[in-house]
Amino acid sequence: MKVTSLIATRLLSTVPTVLLATVVVFLLIRLIPGDPANAIAGEYATPERLAEIRSQLGLDLSLPMQYLTWLGGVLTGDLGVSFMTGQGVAGLILERLPVTLALTTMGLLVAVIVGLPTGILSASRAGGRLDRFLTTGATLGLAIPNFWLGMVLILVFSVVLGWLPGPGGPLFSDDPVGALRAALLPAVALGLVGGAEICRQVRSAMVEDLSSDHVRTHRAKGLPWRRILWLHSLKNSSLPFLTIVGLQISRLLSAAVVVETVFGLSGLGTLIVTSTNQREYLIVQGVVLVMALLVIFTNLLVDILYRVIDPRIR
Repeated sequence: MKVTSLIATRLLSTVPTVLLATVVVFLLIRLIPGDPANAIAGEYATPERLAEIRSQLGLDLSLPMQYLTWLGGVLTGDLGVSFMTGQGVAGLILERLPVTLALTTMGLLVAVIVGLPTGILSASRAGGRLDRFLTTGATLGLAIPNFWLGMVLILVFSVVLGWLPGPGGPLFSDDPVGALRAALLPAVALGLVGGAEICRQVRSAMVEDLSSDHVRTHRAKGLPWRRILWLHSLKNSSLPFLTIVGLQISRLLSAAVVVETVFGLSGLGTLIVTSTNQREYLIVQGVVLVMALLVIFTNLLVDILYRVIDPRIR
């Protein structure tokens, strides 16, 4: 199968998944306690006023009709309007999305830069002191919560040393350089935990490959150990590495909600927390849907790369 046909087929196969994601997002948001009409009108609003607001928001319709109305807007790029501010939900999300994407991308880079070399080094010294030290460090790294690590980084690098800015930061659209600088510490808080997982998975895959027959054949032919390690074994371990990177993107997106709150960044994480407290159903729906779509298409990209890297999977 040609790569273009493969991509088209995989894109079509995601359509049911995306539709299912919209249904799940819509129904889960309805489980949040509270009434948006009460949040807008206030505690002492009359029943008539509440009924008027529900009618304006379409909350008096049946759930299937509410879903179809919302889905029709989603297909045209209209995610609704904020109850509180009257701003378009799509505009709010597009304003905050670059911060979250920059944070997730930087966190993934930190995870790969930390996890891949340490995993290779650990596999090359399997059973030795260095291997035990690195695997112990990776295990401890997996046990550290992102928000706790973030607070420690703020204390050390912002409060004590003063090298980097503390919580808060400008929007990416206003000051790209300042936004990236403010995202450095939270990216490290995200990436170190992800790097520990990558280290463990890369080590496991390469230890298995280094004990295989083809490696023994290469060594018998006199190939240098570094060439075997970095060229042959690492290539054979690329699929497990690609898998864990794809999973890390999903985990980083979810962890970014907490980390952005700790660092006071103006991303999707703080937007969804604020909107949940204010019962802003449409904003929460929009943010969760965007994150779900990012995860779906990340998995799609990983799936396509599988087939490009290893034609046997086709």
